[in-house]
Amino acid sequence: MTVAALTELFLMNMGYARADAAEPDVVAEYAGTLMRWLNEGYTRAVLRTLGREAVKCLDPLRAEEDEPVKLDASLHPLLADYAAARGQELRGNTSEAGGLYAAFERGLSEAVQDRAFAFRAWRRL
Repeated sequence: MTVAALTELFLMNMGYARADAAEPDVVAEYAGTLMRWLNEGYTRAVLRTLGREAVKCLDPLRAEEDEPVKLDASLHPLLADYAAARGQELRGNTSEAGGLYAAFERGLSEAVQDRAFAFRAWRRL
């Protein structure tokens, strides 16, 4: 997913309708912090799934067409969950933020478990 697609998913997690996500003023409201939140989530996800060495050579997301290439595509939506959790937290919506943080952590946990299972299967051969 590109940053543009993650932005749309983020806005939907924040409670906006799909039509609102296309409005420039809605996107501009979060322009200052959204990229930072996406990169925080990206760094955390890479650290959990690939380790510290992968984080050292991580290129941050900067533009609308950038993609979090270090992560498997199935994990990309988790970055929007993380960013929306940060946004909901700032709004004071702790229950929504908690649910989004939990979705982020659960998705990463499942990815790490799947990867560990695959490695154990190869060792048995």
